[in-house]
Amino acid sequence: MVVRCTIRGSLEVNVISLPQHSHSRTGPTWAYLTNVEGWTLIDAGARGALGDLELGMGVLGLKLTDLKRVIITHGHQDHDGNAYDLIKASGAELWAHELYFRFLRYSNNHASLDIESPLHKAMHEIRNSQEEWYRRRSDAAGHAYWQSHIESYASGRNRILDEQLPVHPIRDGEQLGDLRFIYTPGHAIDELCIGLNGTIFTGDHVLPQISPHPTFKQSYPEALRGTIPAEYQESGEHYGLRCYLKSLGKVLAMDRYTTVFPAHRLFNHNRFNIRNLRRAQDIVRHHLRRLDRLMEVIEEGADTPSKAAERLFPPRKLSGGGFFAAVSEVVSHLELLADAGDIAVSEDGRLGTKGTTCYREEIQSITSG
Repeated sequence: MVVRCTIRGSLEVNVISLPQHSHSRTGPTWAYLTNVEGWTLIDAGARGALGDLELGMGVLGLKLTDLKRVIITHGHQDHDGNAYDLIKASGAELWAHELYFRFLRYSNNHASLDIESPLHKAMHEIRNSQEEWYRRRSDAAGHAYWQSHIESYASGRNRILDEQLPVHPIRDGEQLGDLRFIYTPGHAIDELCIGLNGTIFTGDHVLPQISPHPTFKQSYPEALRGTIPAEYQESGEHYGLRCYLKSLGKVLAMDRYTTVFPAHRLFNHNRFNIRNLRRAQDIVRHHLRRLDRLMEVIEEGADTPSKAAERLFPPRKLSGGGFFAAVSEVVSHLELLADAGDIAVSEDGRLGTKGTTCYREEIQSITSG
C-alpha cells in the first residue's frame, strides 16, 4: 500500500507499507517519504523489504537513488533490517540517534540481564529454558532459517561500520529544515520521534492499538562503558519503564493535537487509525492499570514474576517466546514499584506488597515533566 498525505504547509508525506517477512502481531512497518532538504525516508523496514520499498517508490515516480537520506527511528530489526542494503543501493546517508551507531555491533534488543538482581534471575532462567527448547525442537529447517536470518541482519549492521558508509549521528533537539528530532528512549535505547509541521513520526514510541513494550533496567556492554558520551553514561536513565514514561511525558508536553504517524497499525482491519498525541496519555493510563493489577495479583499470592505474568496475560500470549516477553514486561513494572517503595523483593525473588501506592504519584510526576 502507498498513501499520499498532505500536511500543514501543503507538504506531502508519502506512506509506504513494508511487510515483515515473518509472523508479527504488529503487522507491516510503515515508512514515510517526504521532500525535506531532499528526499528523506523515515525507517527502512525489515530485512528483505528492499524490493517492496523499490516498488512503492516506483508508484510515486521515484527511484532508490533519489533518496538523499534514510532516518532510522530505532535499532530494531523491523525498522533497520533493510538499512544496509538500502544505503548500498541508494547511496543515501544513514541518519539515526548517536547511540544507534554505538550499539550496531550488539544485539538489537541488547538485553543485558543483571544476574545479581532477584527480578532478573527469573528472566535468566526462562531465557535459558527457551534456548534449550529451540535446540531440541524438531523443526530443524525452520530453526536454521531463522538463525541465518538473524546472522544476516547482524552482518548488515556490522558492515555499516566496517565499510564506513555515510552516516549522520543525531542529537536530541537537532533540526533539519522543518524536521525536529526528539530523543525518546524507553522502548529502545536509541528511539527518536521526529516532528514536522503539526505531525510527529513516532516509530514505536506511540502506536495506535498497541502499547509498546518497555525495556527493563539494563547495563551497557562492558566494551561501551568508556566510550559512551557523558550524558548517556548512567544506563538507568535510558532503560526501564520509568524512562519510557518520562519520554511519553516529553511528547505530551507538545501540542496534544499533533497528528501521529506511527510505524505500525496505521492501517489495520480495513481502516486507518489516525490518532494524535492524546494517544500517549492512553498509554500512560494503560501502564497505570497494569501496575494496579500487578499489585492486586501480588496480594492474591502471585509472589514471583513468572506467577504474576501467568495471572496478567492470556495463555495465547505466553506460548513460545511470548512467555519471556511477558515476564520481562512484568519485571519492568516491578522495578518501578520497587523503586517507589510499594513492594519488597526478597533475595530469592519473592514479591510482597507494603500497603502503599506511591507509584501513582510517581507516574504523575514523571509524565508531567
